Amino acid sequence: RDRSTGQDHSYICLFVVLIQVMVFREVVAVRYKAVKEKNLLGFRTQQWYFLAIAMFFFYGKSVLLHYRDYVPIEVYDYLMHHFNWINFLLYVIGFCGFIFSLRKATLKYQLGQITWTLMTLLIVVVQSHGITSNIYEGRIWLLLPSILIIFNDIMAYFMGITFGKMFISRPLTKLSPNKTWEGFIGAAIWTILLAGFISKAMSQYDWFVCPAHELSTKDTCTHLETFNSSDYDLPQFLVSAFNSVGINWSKINIAPIQIHAIVFAVFASLIAPFGGFFMSAVKRAYDVKDFDNLFPGHGGMTDRMDCQLIMGLFTFVYYTTFIYPTRLSTQHLLVRILSLPLTEQEVILQQLTESISHLKNY
Repeated sequence: RDRSTGQDHSYICLFVVLIQVMVFREVVAVRYKAVKEKNLLGFRTQQWYFLAIAMFFFYGKSVLLHYRDYVPIEVYDYLMHHFNWINFLLYVIGFCGFIFSLRKATLKYQLGQITWTLMTLLIVVVQSHGITSNIYEGRIWLLLPSILIIFNDIMAYFMGITFGKMFISRPLTKLSPNKTWEGFIGAAIWTILLAGFISKAMSQYDWFVCPAHELSTKDTCTHLETFNSSDYDLPQFLVSAFNSVGINWSKINIAPIQIHAIVFAVFASLIAPFGGFFMSAVKRAYDVKDFDNLFPGHGGMTDRMDCQLIMGLFTFVYYTTFIYPTRLSTQHLLVRILSLPLTEQEVILQQLTESISHLKNY
């Protein structure tokens, strides 16, 4: 039971990585011109090579740490100690290989393609790495932002078709003339309202809030203070206003996660849509309706994930800055120690043993 529970986070991360690969394929294909690449042997392979080494850089250590019990200790120590050097060598091989592949007749096109590839890696891989990091801190940090993005998109559509251009005739952006200010503002209000309720509901369940390293050893965990609700006194003017209409309400019970969720909702409503606007600009620039036809009538994976990527990165940065506990837990510290080479682990063990023995003597 314990082993399978801890593995759930890895399966979710694997699914996110699969989505990442699909998005990369769709975005780089936008600039693909078969005529020009017909005589460029291995050029498309180079694009996938750079994706592979980028993924190895961001995920390699985590995978090694996760499967350390299945790797010979000498191999594990070597890879962990030389990890950055191996990454650099792989990059140099790819860089030199690209230089050797340049042809005078297609020089401008090849430079444009490699620039587009590197930009795609920045948009897709870097932001997706933030999402996978969120998952291991608790499923809520993946699901809550994702739900807010989806809900905001749905409400923007319904508010747009109901009240669109009723008060403001100008479209929201020239890139997406069908998007309206009424839909944009109305969706933001509904998303903020949802955030407070759904975050409180999700925080009641260990399945959502427990980090992977705690669920791997037991069925429950000690909740962060972020998820614990408390009573707070309402401002006196609100108490007086409620009393004037016969309502005796002087306190409110909320959890910090509800405040954080409102921040997520604001970002999901006001900033994340710009990820969609950017992808709309790309499609207009290259005269394509959708990135793919994976979902008939709804486009490809990129069309579904354009806002989710920047939302995931925001969640990672916000969590590590304002929510992540400043004091390392025993489990977090153990994970970091186990990522060290065996010789360094032995040094730590020896120093701890000596320190504990010294303390016992007193």
